[in-house]
Amino acid sequence: MQIMKTEGIAEDIARIAVVRTDRLGDMVLTLPMCAAIKEALPSAQVILIARSYVKPLLFECEAIDSAVFIEDFKNDFIEIFSYVQPQVVFFPRPKFNEVFGAFKADVPIRIGTSYRLYSILFTHKIKEHRKISLYNEAEYNLHMVETFFNKKFELRYVPIKVNPTAKVKVIGLLDTLNIDLNNFIVLHPGSGGSTKVWPVELFGELAEILLKHGFDVILTGSKFESQLGQTILHKAPEAINLIGRLDLYQTIALLSLARGFVSNSTGILHIASVLGIPTVGIFPNTPHLSAKRWGPIGPFSTTISPQTTEPEKFDDMSLVPPQLVYKELSLLISRKMTESAS
Repeated sequence: MQIMKTEGIAEDIARIAVVRTDRLGDMVLTLPMCAAIKEALPSAQVILIARSYVKPLLFECEAIDSAVFIEDFKNDFIEIFSYVQPQVVFFPRPKFNEVFGAFKADVPIRIGTSYRLYSILFTHKIKEHRKISLYNEAEYNLHMVETFFNKKFELRYVPIKVNPTAKVKVIGLLDTLNIDLNNFIVLHPGSGGSTKVWPVELFGELAEILLKHGFDVILTGSKFESQLGQTILHKAPEAINLIGRLDLYQTIALLSLARGFVSNSTGILHIASVLGIPTVGIFPNTPHLSAKRWGPIGPFSTTISPQTTEPEKFDDMSLVPPQLVYKELSLLISRKMTESAS
C-alpha cells in the first residue's frame, strides 16, 4: 500500500463523501471505513451516497452524519456532488459515471483504485488489487482511509440499529405464530444470484435437525425465492415460512431477536452478523467469492466452505454437511451465552 502525502490537508476538510451504490452486504462492509473517517477527522461531516434500497441499514447509524440516495437525483452524479459539495470523496467500488460526476462537479480530492481505465480521474490513487482477494472487503475499504490519512485504524464492525416500530410489528407476528422469542433460528436459503449456493435440500435437512433439537425455524428471503421455502417445508413442514412477507426493516428486527442465523453469502448474512447474532455463512472457495474476501465481521460469526483436495469439486457446495453447520452454530450460540453471562 502506498502512503499519500496529506499533511496540511485534513484540517481544511469539512465534508467527506463515501460512494457505495451496490448491495446490502457491500454496505455493511463499507460502514467501518465511514467510522474510521469520523475517527480520523471528528470535525468533518461524513456523507454516504447510496441506493435507497439500503436505507434501513442506516437507521440512526453512528458512522455517518447523513445519507444521500441516488434515486432522489435520478442517478445524476454531477447533480449529486454539486448538492453534497464534499472536499473529499472515497470510491471503494467505483463506477465510471460516479467518478466522472465527481470530476465534473470539481470535487477537489477523489480517491479510488489505480487499476481502472478511468483512474486518471482520481486525484489520489490506491495501488491495491482487490481481485486477488488477499483481504476482507471491509479491510480493503479501511486501507483506503489508512492510505489517505497515513494512519492505522482497527477494523470495527458498525452495529445496525433496529427500527422500534418494525420490532413491535415483528414481535406481534411471532406471537400469532406461537414462536418462542428466545429460541428460534433463521434460515435464509437464497443468495440474490450473487454467489454459488448451498443446495436448498441441505437447508431442509438442517431445518429438520434444528427442529429435532427443540428450536423453532423461520425461513426468510425475497418474494422471488418462494420456491426455496416450499422445498424446505417439504423436508421440514414445521418450519415457518416468512419468505416474501417481511420488508427490510422487519427482517432486521426479526434477525435481532433470533437465537442464530444460517445462510449463503448474502447481505442478510452480514446484517445478522453485525447485529451480534450467532451466524454461520456457507461460502465457496473461489477467491473472489470466498469467505476470506466476503466473510462476515460480526462478533459471533463463522464460515464453512467445501473441504476437498479435488480441483473439480473446489466449489461443490453439497460437500458441506448439515450436521457440521448445526455443530458450528451450536458452538457460537454457546459462546455467546457464556460471554453474555460473564
